[in-house]
Amino acid sequence: MKRVKRPELRLHGQKVRLKKKPVILAVSVLVLIVLLVSVSVHAASKKHTQKVSAGVAEETAAEEKLSEEETTTAEEETTQEATLPEVQTTTAAAPQTDGEGEYPGCKKVYLTFDDGPSPNTTKILDILDQYGVKATFFTICSPGEENEESLKRIVSSGNTLAIHSVSHEYSQVYASIDSFKEDVLGMQQWLYEQTGVTTWFYRFPGGSSNKVANCDISDCINFLNEQGFVYFDWNVSSGDASAKCVDKDTIVQNVLSEIGSREEYVVLMHDAGAKTTTVEALPEIIEYLQANDYMILPITANTKPVQHRHS
Repeated sequence: MKRVKRPELRLHGQKVRLKKKPVILAVSVLVLIVLLVSVSVHAASKKHTQKVSAGVAEETAAEEKLSEEETTTAEEETTQEATLPEVQTTTAAAPQTDGEGEYPGCKKVYLTFDDGPSPNTTKILDILDQYGVKATFFTICSPGEENEESLKRIVSSGNTLAIHSVSHEYSQVYASIDSFKEDVLGMQQWLYEQTGVTTWFYRFPGGSSNKVANCDISDCINFLNEQGFVYFDWNVSSGDASAKCVDKDTIVQNVLSEIGSREEYVVLMHDAGAKTTTVEALPEIIEYLQANDYMILPITANTKPVQHRHS
């Protein structure tokens, strides 16, 4: 067999023989190192990529969760807004009254008028303005431009606006406790729509001692108390509630004969369209009261209620 000569290398003019095995070993080691470095780099790169991917995935999941929570919150708020009850303008707080009365030690008269407004209401307001006094008007639902202007004037001139009923029809108002509630709240709402004022003063048609109600008046009183209304009867009657026209002098006599030394009087009169003699009697009544040092006042939250019965 022919032998192959080992390669030679001349270094500084001298021949140097290269040994084959060390070269191969060196090359192998170098290749191994390259491979190991490559694998290590690849592994590190893969690990970094996985870490980054995991971070991105976590961030994406967090954003999706936040988006989902925001969407849920928005949906809940929308649902809540959709289910909120409509706020009624007549839910203003009822006046607080201690029931002890006002101006202790002074003689007080509260002139009250039922069944208006009507053309007579305007005349009565003119008289009140003339004498510089205020009164209270327990009104019914009487639509019409003139009547609605009277309601506004009652409020703007410092008199007290109050509720008597929607129709004053006993068969409707007192048909049941539910019809009574509907009547009271319906009239309160109507008066608010006309004047912007929520009133909490009430007078029963026929008074709280009436005998015509189909429902239990005690239940009606309980309802008024629960809602925050204050109801007023009277302790002086002018007598003008009669279907027959009562003359002026009789009305004056009826009122003044019942005014005495008590500290508080609530006078029942009417300003319905037929009560022209009440209008005629009013100046004489006011003049007598002023001449005898009575304070003529409108009902307020501080007025001690005069009531014929309680629940």
